Amino acid sequence: MSAIKSMNPTLWIFAAILIALVLVQSFLFLRLALRFNDKHKLLKKEEIKSAVRTGSIAAIGPSISSIVVALSLIAMVGSATTFMRCGVIGAPGWELLMANIAAGTAGVDFNSEGFTTAVFTFCLFCMVLGSAPYFLNTFIMLKPMDKMVEKSKKKNAKLSFMPYLSASAMFGLLTYSLFDQYKGIPSLVALVAAFIGYYLFNKLAKKVGSNLMGSFSLAVAMVVGMFFGQLTSSLIA
Repeated sequence: MSAIKSMNPTLWIFAAILIALVLVQSFLFLRLALRFNDKHKLLKKEEIKSAVRTGSIAAIGPSISSIVVALSLIAMVGSATTFMRCGVIGAPGWELLMANIAAGTAGVDFNSEGFTTAVFTFCLFCMVLGSAPYFLNTFIMLKPMDKMVEKSKKKNAKLSFMPYLSASAMFGLLTYSLFDQYKGIPSLVALVAAFIGYYLFNKLAKKVGSNLMGSFSLAVAMVVGMFFGQLTSSLIA
C-alpha cells in the first residue's frame, strides 16, 4: 500500500481534471440536446421533466451496484484511481479485473512488498488500455451492427441475434473471471450464494413488476455472496 499512498496525491490532481472534463462534456451535450429540442419541438417541457425524474431514479440501482464493487477497488488501487476510472468508465468490475490481470502478469499480489510504484503504474496503464476496445468498438462496430439489427427485424420481428450476442460476450467475460479469481471453498460458496441471491431477487422484482427493484439485483447478489463467503471462511478457520 505504500506505493499507492505515495502516488495517491498526484493521482487526485489528474482525477479531478478528468472528472471536470466529463462534467463539462455532460453540460455541453445537455445544452445541445435542449437547443435541438427547442428548434424542432420534439418534446414538451413536462415530458423533459418526467424523463429527467425517471432517469434519475433508474440510475440509483446500478449506481449502488457499482459502489459495492468500487469499495473493493479502493482497497486495491486507492481512492484516487477508483474515482478517476469509475467516474469516467463506470465499470468497477472491469477495472478490478484489469488491475488483477496486470498485478498477476507482474508476478506480485496487491498489498505485498513487491507491489512497487512501477507495478502500480503498470496496473494503471492496463486499466486505461483495457478500456480502449470500448472506444474502438464505437467507431467500428456500432453502425454495422445497427444495420444488421434492422435487417433481422425485417425478416422476422420476433427474432434478433443481439440478445444472444450480448449474453455470449458477458458469459465469456464472467467465465474468465470465474476461473481466474474464484479459488477455494469460500469463493465457491460465495459464487453459488451470489447466483442464488441474484436469481431470487430478480425473480421477485419481475413478480412485483418493478424495474427499479430489479436494478438492485447485482448489488444484492454481491452482498449475499460476500456474507456467505466470509461466513464460510470463519467456519473453516
